[in-house]
Amino acid sequence: MTRVVLAALCACALAACGTIPEKECATIDWYELGFKDGRAGFAPERVAEHRDACKGVKVEPDELKYLQGRRAGINEYCQPANAFRDGLAGNDYNGVCDGQFARNHAAALRVATLKRAIERNRGDVSWRESEIRSDKTSDSRRAQLRSDVRELDRNREVLRDDLARAERELERLMAAQPAAPVAVAPPPAAKPPPVTVGPAGSATGTLVTGGVTVPLRFAYTFVAPDPLDNLVKRPMLLLTQEPIPPAAIAQAADLDRILASLPWYVLVVRNDAKPPKVAMIVWHPTLGAPAIEKDAGKSGVAKLDVVGPQRIAGSLASPGNGKSAYAWNKAIRLEVKFDAPLSRSW
Repeated sequence: MTRVVLAALCACALAACGTIPEKECATIDWYELGFKDGRAGFAPERVAEHRDACKGVKVEPDELKYLQGRRAGINEYCQPANAFRDGLAGNDYNGVCDGQFARNHAAALRVATLKRAIERNRGDVSWRESEIRSDKTSDSRRAQLRSDVRELDRNREVLRDDLARAERELERLMAAQPAAPVAVAPPPAAKPPPVTVGPAGSATGTLVTGGVTVPLRFAYTFVAPDPLDNLVKRPMLLLTQEPIPPAAIAQAADLDRILASLPWYVLVVRNDAKPPKVAMIVWHPTLGAPAIEKDAGKSGVAKLDVVGPQRIAGSLASPGNGKSAYAWNKAIRLEVKFDAPLSRSW
């Protein structure tokens, strides 16, 4: 899952429970919240979403303070570098700055969109080539797949040409921006202590999606913000086909950076509800978008024998009857056992 994907998951979680937890509505600093929203590029209508979030506890936003804070935040957001940064990250632009910002953002977003299209193209080619190599593929199906691959290869060449032009335009716009003032370097900060990275755990099983079978061999426990539950920090299980280099784990600023480097994965987390629910996120290029199951205990068999910040162990399995409403048995089949020691906390 890329940073864009995890951000989308967080947005979904917020949309389900409101932009502000109700218990915080009475004590929120509306100026500070407006400042944060402005610095994130939200439109002024965002305050209406906060009003809806606090409706249940009968708290009205201090709209004047909110808009004053938002104005200060927007002044920080509407800088040329932010247009390029947000566009390249694939973030939407809400029309809150000037026309030059909009043009810069659009140029950067086009580069990001074309790169994602090329990656999707590669994924589409990859699973077709896997099916071509399969002994179970008929001659007629193999011929169709080869025709699809040739067409995808032609499309990829067009996308690459479009990307080259888009990158040249982006470079031109970036070069046209005035140079930032040279800042006096602060004294060197003390080096943070080295990050301790634990060993990888073991997994035995497979993920099947889009007709592609992926072996799951490695298991990791990470303690990180839960993207499906208000970013509460809790232990999470990550299942992969290939090992993640310890240096990549040590250098990652957050779990999202690790997920962005993986071609596919299964992420599992149990919340603190009573009884607790086991949520699961599956990503594979054949899905087109992350598949999210917020209660894998009902949709399948989620048996977590050990769940803690030092270790997660147990098993996951698709339901046997094939009648689940979830993607289980339709787009995804899963059967895996795992034992994952702690690899890292954030």
